[in-house]
Formats: sequence, structure tokens, C-alpha cells
Amino acid sequence: MKFTTFLAIKYLKPQKNKIFSYVSTIIAVLGITTGVATLIVTMGVMSGFHREIRNRLLTMYPHIVITGVSDIPEVDILRLKEIDAGSPFVYSQAILKSKDVVYSTVVKGIDFEKEKKVSGIKNIFVKDEVIELKDNEIFLGKELAQNLNLEMYDEVVMILPTQVRTPFGDLPMTEKFFVKGIFKSGIFEYDNNLCYIDYNKAKKIFFDKQTKTFNAVLGFGIKLKNDNDINIVVKKLSTMMGYIYKIMSWEQLNYNLFSALKLERTMMIIIVSLIILVACFVIVTNLMMLGIQKSKDIGILIAIGSTKNEIKKIFFLQGIILNIIGIISGTVLGLVLSFLIKKYQFIKLPKEVYYIDKIPVYISILDLIIILLIAILVGIIASIYPAKKVAQFDPVEIIRYG
Repeated sequence: MKFTTFLAIKYLKPQKNKIFSYVSTIIAVLGITTGVATLIVTMGVMSGFHREIRNRLLTMYPHIVITGVSDIPEVDILRLKEIDAGSPFVYSQAILKSKDVVYSTVVKGIDFEKEKKVSGIKNIFVKDEVIELKDNEIFLGKELAQNLNLEMYDEVVMILPTQVRTPFGDLPMTEKFFVKGIFKSGIFEYDNNLCYIDYNKAKKIFFDKQTKTFNAVLGFGIKLKNDNDINIVVKKLSTMMGYIYKIMSWEQLNYNLFSALKLERTMMIIIVSLIILVACFVIVTNLMMLGIQKSKDIGILIAIGSTKNEIKKIFFLQGIILNIIGIISGTVLGLVLSFLIKKYQFIKLPKEVYYIDKIPVYISILDLIIILLIAILVGIIASIYPAKKVAQFDPVEIIRYG
């Protein structure tokens, strides 16, 4: 072991009558430990949110959605080599009535067999395997079914925006449906407001015969063979179909949500990194104080031939050692806390406010590397100044007055 490393370790050991210096060292290490652990947990939660919401949205959305007010040329679209499958849909609003309960809802008419190929709809039903969706059947979100006090095979009346002419004047059209399935996507907004009916049924009931128009949006969902081709396919479709149709990826449909998550994640990294920065200021103070306490030793070392670079190295190594101890202990603490939060779910989220009702945690290797690089970089910078300052002590002055 080189004498510089030996002295760096030796000077960090607690010494008699210098308890304050020892306490200061512990505070510096604990500061780094806390900062790294907090940063790991924060990044884990933010990455978990992003990943969980992404996965849940992909059960409800295809990769690309095309909407318009006229029929969409499905055959031309499916000729593109990047496309794996497609499914038409009708999108509108209506009112559901069950006994004395009335609830506004979003209605999506789908071809269930085709929809299963473009989204994860088949995986979100609460119970019983759903294999088809007939003309007079409906799928309800779990929260929506609870609000309407409905269970499987119950009857519900849909009040439509389509008008019908009667002897008493124009009245809203109504249709009866039987609950064939109850789904739980894990996203409260959809579970509380969305229902599915058959595509052909939707085209029929949302068509206003008096005005010869649809009281709904016509759409077509697309699943790609490789989701990395989303932007390429969106551009191709935009060129091919012109401005008559609106073509958007699932990420563009949820742009505000993902922009907010990205900004929040970045800000949390910056804010929590300040904890590490504060801890490194303590390291700077600690090394400067240690340099003053060991000034006589430094003078003797310089007098017997030690170079300023060697003195600088001793105190620089001290800062690095403190930083490494804090980083290792902080990493272990952060990973343990992340595991405990994920497994035991100490904190429950209000599902009415957030998209999910529990805290997801996902620690990626890339996030971990970024955190460690931040901690190491700040630690190195914090160790350079005091080491350089201590190495500038004048040995003659130190021995004379030290």
C-alpha cells in the first residue's frame, strides 16, 4: 500500500479529543448516503410510473389511430409492409340508464375479433373469458358498472344523441344492451367512463337518418410489427391519405401526460441531486478542517521530501473514500427501500387523481448508472478544491507556528 493511501485511511479514523471532526465525517457520509438512496427511489418511482402507464395505455390504444368523418380506406392502409393488423372503430358519447341511475359515458364501437389483434383488450376483463361481442351486448368499465349498479348479464338502456321522429316530436333514440363483460384497464379515467359495443351496431345507431350524418367519429386502429416504426408509418400515412384524416400515434394522443411525466422526472433528478451537493459541501469543510488539524504532519511530510502532489493526493483520496462509502451505502439503502415500497405498497394513491392506485417501482440499469455518475462526479469535484488548498501550505510557516 502506498503511503499516500495509508495516510488517507489513517486520517479518517476517529481520534481522541477530535470528536467534532469525526461527527462531521459521519454527517458527510450520511448526507451522500441519503442523497443517493433518495435519488434511486425517486428515479425508480418515476420510471415505474412511466412504464406502468405506458403498458396500461397500450392495452387500450393501438400503435396508431386514424380518425375522420368518412369511411377510411382500410385495404390501402393494410398494404403497408410495417403494419401487422388493423381494426375499425366508432367513437361517440351517450347516456347509460340503469333503473334510477343515469350516467354519461364514452361509447366505442369495435369489431372484437379485429380489436384483439391491435390492442390488449382481451387481457383486461375482470372475470370469465370473453370470446365475442354480439349485436345487443356491451362491455363496461369496472367503475362504470359499479356506478350503475350493474353486474354480468344485467340490462342497461343507452340514450343516444341520434334523434327519432315521433308523434310527440323528435326524441333521443334508445337501445337496450346486456352486460357481456366488465373490464378493468387499471386506468380510472377509462374504467369510469368507457364502454364497448359491436362495431356494426354502433354504425347503425349513431347514424342520423334525418340528416344523413354520423353522430360519431369513424376511426381505424393500427398495430405495427415493430413499434419503433411508429413515426415512419405516421409520415407515410399522412402523405398517402392527405389532410382529410387525422393520423396520430398513441404517444401523441397522450402527449400532455408523457410531457408532464418527463418534466417531473427531470426536475426531481435536479432537486434530489442537491442533497448530494450539500453533502459534498460538508466533505469540503471536513477536509479543510482536517488539513488544518494535520498541518504539522503536512509540514513534516513536506520537509522530509514529500511533494505537493503527494499531499494533494492524500486529501483527495480522503474525499473519494468518503464519497465511495456514501455511494455504496446509499445504493444498498435505495435498492432495499425500492424493493420494500414495490412489495408492500406502504402508500396508496387516490385513483380518482392518478392513473393508477399504487406506487410502481422500476429500477433500470441506465438510471442506476446515471445516479452513480452524478454522485461520483460531484464527489470528485468536491474533493479537488480542499486537496489543492491543503497542498499549498508553506512547510516553514507550518513548522514554525503549527
